[in-house]
Amino acid sequence: MRPIRFVLAVASLFAASLGTARADIVTQWNYSISSSWTAATGAAGVGTSTLQWGTSTGSGQSSLELFSPTGSSNPITTYIGGGAAPTAYWADGGSVTHNNKPITGSTLTAATLTATLSLQAITPSYPGPGAMSPLDINIAFAETPNSGTCAVSTSPTPCNDIFVLLSGLPNQNFVFEGETYFLNLFPSSAGSFSVLEASACLAAGQAAGCIGFTTVEGQATNVPFSFTISTQALKLPEPGALSLVGLAVLGAAAAGRRRRG
Repeated sequence: MRPIRFVLAVASLFAASLGTARADIVTQWNYSISSSWTAATGAAGVGTSTLQWGTSTGSGQSSLELFSPTGSSNPITTYIGGGAAPTAYWADGGSVTHNNKPITGSTLTAATLTATLSLQAITPSYPGPGAMSPLDINIAFAETPNSGTCAVSTSPTPCNDIFVLLSGLPNQNFVFEGETYFLNLFPSSAGSFSVLEASACLAAGQAAGCIGFTTVEGQATNVPFSFTISTQALKLPEPGALSLVGLAVLGAAAAGRRRRG
C-alpha cells in the first residue's frame, strides 16, 4: 500500500506544479504606446509626432504623422504558442501616415522613429512590468521627381515617393515573472511592405533587395500596425511574403524581473 500512496502523492504534486506553472503565465495585459520622431535629415519636427519638409506649391508641406493608440488601458491577450498568431490576438499598434504633397526645396532623406511600449499584467495581476526598452526604427526616404521616368516602374506620373526600412526584422523577447514572452509589431494591411524593385532601392540610396513601400503623389497613405505577445517565437515571414503575413519591425526587451515577496 505504501508504494501506491507514494505514487499518488507524486502524481498530485506533479499536477499541482503544472497548475501553478500555467497560472504564472500572464494571459491578459493592458498596454499603451508612445512614439516620436527622434532624428531626421531634411525635415523639421524632431521630438514630436509630426515631421514636415519642403516648400509648398499650394497644397502644403509634405509630412509624416505618428498616431498612437489612444488611452493608457488597452487590452491585449497573450497567444499561447508559436507559429502565426490568429488575428484575434492582434492589438492596435498605431499607424504612420505620409501626406505626400508636391513641394520644392529641401526634402526628408532619413528619419528615426522611437517607440516605447508600456505593459501592465492583468491576468494574473502583478506589479509591472512597466515600460519596455525603447526601440529605434530607421528609415530612408526618397522624394522623387514629378516628371520624367519614375524609379518605381508601376508608378503614375507624378512619381511615387519611396520609403525603405533600415532596421531589419527583429523578433525580440522579454522576461517577466520568470516567463519569456515574444513581441512583434507588424503592418496589418496587406501590401504595406514588400521587396522593392532595384531602381526604387537605388533612388533611396540603398542596395537592391531593400524592403519598404511607396506612396502616391497628392495622397495621404496610412500604414496601420498591429502587435502580438506570445509565449513562443512567432514565425517571421520571408521578405517576399511581407505583404501577406506582416513585418516584425518593433519589439522590446526587458531584464528578467521576479515577483515581490
